Amino acid sequence: MNGQVQLMTALEKDALQEIMNISFGQAAADLSDVIDQYLTLTVPQIALLDYREIFQFIKNEISVGNDMSMVKQFFSGRFSGSSVLILPHGEGKKLLQMFDEHTGTLKDSGCDMAVLEKETLIEISNIIMGACISKIAELLGDVVTYSPPRYFAQDQIHKTLEESFAEKDSFAIYFKTVFHFQEFNASGFLFLICDPSTLEWLKKSIEDYLSQYT
Repeated sequence: MNGQVQLMTALEKDALQEIMNISFGQAAADLSDVIDQYLTLTVPQIALLDYREIFQFIKNEISVGNDMSMVKQFFSGRFSGSSVLILPHGEGKKLLQMFDEHTGTLKDSGCDMAVLEKETLIEISNIIMGACISKIAELLGDVVTYSPPRYFAQDQIHKTLEESFAEKDSFAIYFKTVFHFQEFNASGFLFLICDPSTLEWLKKSIEDYLSQYT
């Protein structure tokens, strides 16, 4: 992280990376059950961002173009905030194609492609965000509940991103995630946006988590 604010120590960040790897393993297992095909989800990059850093980070890391999909969901508990999954550059269409190979959705339904992509990405995002956040909460001694996920079309994404990341003193946990299938890889970007009280709880819970190994 090349930002202005040190939100976590190196040890805390390493522990969060370990927790995320476990959580994404659960998400991959849940998604594999849905499509009946083995896949892995890896987290090659993680960063913690102060609200002042987020827009520049997105500009540097993600090419925010027209061919992009986004799903947002709120979660609440002691670990609370909102999750935003961004799939750029047609990655959503790759995942839609993979789902169709195992469900026959496109061939049998005659539905509009845009509608099918929206429904598929909501389902994928719900699985990933739900499994990931639930596992983080479980490992850190919490239970969370969720609002229904919302899909945002291309013309809504920029405004929603601005609103999501504009709250003063908020921070974001950023994960670059890669879907590894047998035939191809697809990438996505997950942001967990929380307020300062959640950061305080998160740091204390990570300390308790690490105490198991000392």
